[in-house]
Amino acid sequence: MKKFLLFSGLLFFLGFSASSQAHFTGKGHVHETAKKVQFFLNKDCAKNDTCSLKRLTLIVKNYEVGFADDPYPSYGNASVVEYETDSVESLEKYAVVQFIMGGVFYSSKNANGKIEKNIGTVVGSFGENVQFFFQEWVIDSYDLDPVYNSNPDDGRFYYLRWNKVPGSYESRTRQYYGAEKPNSPIVYLTDYPSGAFVTGPGAVNAAMKFKTCLYKAGDVPAKTVRSDINFAKPIACFEWQNIYMFDFDTGKFKTDKVDIPALFKELNHN
Repeated sequence: MKKFLLFSGLLFFLGFSASSQAHFTGKGHVHETAKKVQFFLNKDCAKNDTCSLKRLTLIVKNYEVGFADDPYPSYGNASVVEYETDSVESLEKYAVVQFIMGGVFYSSKNANGKIEKNIGTVVGSFGENVQFFFQEWVIDSYDLDPVYNSNPDDGRFYYLRWNKVPGSYESRTRQYYGAEKPNSPIVYLTDYPSGAFVTGPGAVNAAMKFKTCLYKAGDVPAKTVRSDINFAKPIACFEWQNIYMFDFDTGKFKTDKVDIPALFKELNHN
């Protein structure tokens, strides 16, 4: 657990800073191993009355985190979804909703050489703690409001972020939309899914797929259930993954595509 918290904390602290490819101390390192950027330009806006929306962007970075006292690095991804409108007043016309499939599981090799797998983690979802592995697509939200990073007390838009340094996503210069409105109509949200690492005789594995979508805010219900994935038609969606599964033969994590429903059945039969 300590290793997991250190790993998650480092990704949160480093975020998308320019220094994320460098060694953070003399005791370890954080390396950016890959980066993918997806764009949506709202060219056909008249057909769905969304001409105040200019663009939607998703940036996903893959990280390797090494600790000096551990021969096995940890791995994980981080994302930023950002949208731009024609005015600050138009920002609240749109809302980000994220969907997730899969989750986290533990694997180990027993004395007979058999690989054993099980789900031992819970996650907050729609106001309750549930097993952290979803067989099918569900809405990725802590509360009953599907809007990503919404809060029952502060509302849908408070935790949208903007940055005092244009083009930066560093936490040191980040501001919350609800605390102070931006000068430019650009806001973003971040995600740091659970990572993967070797621990004791086994490994914590990540097998997650995501769809990050933008909707008209008025089309997103104030409350629903996590399985209500077809509540409205999105303006645009981006798909990405956070998959790191440990191979005991090679001693390395694989990032190949995974059949999530089949893996779910395997995990529940062990």
